[in-house]
Parts: sequence; structure tokens; C-alpha cells
Amino acid sequence: MSRGSGFQPEYGLVGAGAVNASLVGRLSGKLGPVAAVSYRVASRIANTLNSGTPVRSVDELDGMRLILFHAPAEQMEAMTELLKNSRIRWAGKSLIFFDCEDSRNASAWFKACGASVAAVRPCGIPGRVLVEGMPPALTMARRLARTLRLKPVEISPGCEILFDAAITLGSGALTPLIDRAVGLFRQCGIRDPEAVRLASSLFENTARDYAHSGKQSWAWHARPADAERLAAEVAASGDLKRLFAELLLLGFEGFEKHPEAARALRCLVGQISDLPAELARKE
Repeated sequence: MSRGSGFQPEYGLVGAGAVNASLVGRLSGKLGPVAAVSYRVASRIANTLNSGTPVRSVDELDGMRLILFHAPAEQMEAMTELLKNSRIRWAGKSLIFFDCEDSRNASAWFKACGASVAAVRPCGIPGRVLVEGMPPALTMARRLARTLRLKPVEISPGCEILFDAAITLGSGALTPLIDRAVGLFRQCGIRDPEAVRLASSLFENTARDYAHSGKQSWAWHARPADAERLAAEVAASGDLKRLFAELLLLGFEGFEKHPEAARALRCLVGQISDLPAELARKE
């Protein structure tokens, strides 16, 4: 990359691992000094990114007000120690962790030294990245996210595990439920490809309705719940009985609707729980 006399880098980088495959690797044009565990590694990173200038020591990042950091989990501790042992004067500087699995523990030391800290990482939602931290690093993190043409999803500090739980609930935890719906369609005699299409369409439609109307899109928000019919559906769902009933209860009790249906389902859950283990497995 050409470095004309008018070039003014906006940030430095401390990197390890496959930096080019991270979000940092998609930034271009404003990168200045690049530091790593050695000059050789720093040179490799700069060459791979086709941006930045490798330096022999992390101390040389002291002239930058904004420092980006990327390292895989197995190198996080070593790289943060490298920064802690440097001669960088952290007061007034901003440090942004990019694509790091857990930057919270590492952040505390730099905050205590006067730096503002933020984190940016993929969040599992297309077109968005998770952003958290404190200004001015947080402000810079938002701007870098937009530079990447991604929408920043900002969360309160310390809430990362709650956010991840929501992502898991709407992705990996949901997939087996979709698969069970497919299985029930198959038992009705529907061929496999069509069963998959029906289930996928059904879940997509439910999500779309919720995006439009929120809780009011719930099936029993404005219409009565037939507890007898629902109990029959639960009984017909095989080894899905307890989960099926609990999911229905999550709606009735969580949305505070149809208490009589909720009581009947709660009683049904108790009956399912009271079944001997061997009998429950056979059912």
C-alpha cells in the first residue's frame, strides 16, 4: 500500500492468528503500525492485509490514540500480556477488541490504566455485529462497524452472555424443534421434501408475524384456547409431550392469558413428570 506524505493512519493493530479472516481484515486504508509477537509475524499480517506498517515492538503503537486487537482464544492471554508489559501510555487511548471470544477479563486491566475499551464481534445475525463498551472507544467501534457496512447491535456492558443465550435460543436450540415438526408432518403421510418446506415456512411465518405485531401475533392472544384440544395434541406428540406442554405454558403463563387452559396444561405436565422413567421412554 502506498504511503504518501498526506497519509494519516487512524489506528494501530496488535494481531495474532488469522487476522485476515477476522472483521479487522475487512478494514482498509487507515491502518498504521502493525505489531505482533515478532516482527516476522507483524510483517506477515501487514502483507496479508495489504495494509499497515509492521513494527518491531508493541511500544511503537504508543503514538496511536486508537488501537485494534485481534487474537484467537488460545493466544488471548499471551497477547494481552504483551500489551500489559509494553510502554504504551494507556491514559486517553481507546482499545477495541475485534472477534475475540472473551475480552471482558482482559479489558479490566486496560480500563484501570485509563483506556476506554470496546469490543466488536459477529453475533450470528446477518448484516449485524455485536458492539459493547464505553465511550470514546464505543463511538469508534460503531463507526468501524458502519465502515464494514454492518449494523452495530449495542448491548449494555456485562450482558454478553444474555445476548448469546438469545442467539442460541433462536438458532441452535430451535433447530431440533423445527426437525420435530418435520417429523410430525411425516407421520401424517407427507413426503419428506414437502414436510421440510412446510415446517420451514411455518416457523418463518411465525417469526415474520412476531416482527410485525409482537406478542399480539401469538395464536391465542385474541381467541380462546381449547385446553382439551391442546391436551390431545400434546398426547399425540410422542416423546415431545413435556416440551410441547412447557412451550404452550410459556405462552399462557408468560403472556398471562387463559388461566384455565394454563392450569390444565400444568396438571398435564405434572402427570407426564410422574410417569415412571421406563414408561416415559416407551411413550
